[in-house]
Amino acid sequence: MVRSNAADQLGVASNARRVSDIVSAVSPGAAQRTVRVRYLSGWSQVYLRWVEQGNEREVGLRRVGPGRGGSEALWEGTVQTREPTLQFELHDGSGGRDRAPGGSRYATRLTSLTLASGELYAGARDGNELRNVSKSEVVHVSNWRSNVLGNSRDIFVYLPRGYRSSTRRYPVLYAQDGQNLFGPDTLFGGWRLGEAADKAIKTGRMAEVIIVGVGNTPARMDEYVPEADGGQASRYAKFLTDELKPWVDRSLRTQPQREHTGVIGSSLGGLVSLYLGWEHPNVFGKVASLSGSFWIQRWVATLGPRPPPQPLTVYLDSGTVGGSSHDSLEDTLRVRDRLLGIGYVLGKNLLHQVDNGASHNEQYWRARVHTALEFLFPAE
Repeated sequence: MVRSNAADQLGVASNARRVSDIVSAVSPGAAQRTVRVRYLSGWSQVYLRWVEQGNEREVGLRRVGPGRGGSEALWEGTVQTREPTLQFELHDGSGGRDRAPGGSRYATRLTSLTLASGELYAGARDGNELRNVSKSEVVHVSNWRSNVLGNSRDIFVYLPRGYRSSTRRYPVLYAQDGQNLFGPDTLFGGWRLGEAADKAIKTGRMAEVIIVGVGNTPARMDEYVPEADGGQASRYAKFLTDELKPWVDRSLRTQPQREHTGVIGSSLGGLVSLYLGWEHPNVFGKVASLSGSFWIQRWVATLGPRPPPQPLTVYLDSGTVGGSSHDSLEDTLRVRDRLLGIGYVLGKNLLHQVDNGASHNEQYWRARVHTALEFLFPAE
């Protein structure tokens, strides 16, 4: 099936390659890799069964240490596979079987992982570390005052599983329109960002990350629009870089370096997120813009000839329905092409997604935000 990259064809559902075509094009000749699997279980023996090029294969795991208590033990084994995603289940040889919640096989791209109580953890964890893993939570901080902007806003902080029960440090994602991100009772149903992060983390597709939801104010338009287009985004950037981020880094166990710090938003929040990464790449190394308002174009026009002094990882998407020229589809394509023109590579440091039939609202951002999270903060 031939695919057209013309702007007026990317939003057409029939303009796509079948997944089977893509898989068959990349599977042959894939490099073999070793996947190390640890498993916490009370079984007396454990076997791992996985799918390799359509066929089931199996390997026994060996007992390597104690579990979280009682008769539970820590089991370990390795798998040699050419599959980019390991699809597996475990069984005890006597009818007992462990599959992912919902009944499907576990699926992961991790090369070292630990499975405990239906959740995947990156790396080789042990029973002691996973004995009492705290649940994720969202902490609400009211009326956080900015001297730079002269106003106050609410801050919402998502703490991933394990934050309260460990001493680890975590990457941080700063998200615009914070009061609309967590929980189903937010405006327009919200993004339910915490639920998306929980699922991606538990299934081994995303790293454990702190998310700071930065509430908007009545000055949202000014704060999110660059000066070239009549706004005051540089002041908003100063608030984030000089006030909020230092406070977050002091208050929480963060990894403060740029390569561990991202920014995300939708609509005008998507515009200012790209602005923040581009103008402050020493602070933000990862950017996600969902349905970015790139119809506001004066600042965007400076992207092409002016790469940031440090590389960014960038996620872009849009729908194909509604106002602002069909959810900014063509304007987002222009941004993508500007990035490609200065050396960005799709699938490496740039991901672009077109959501056929999607319009400019929270329902669709909620449905695809997991892709942005997994691209910016992969579990490996």
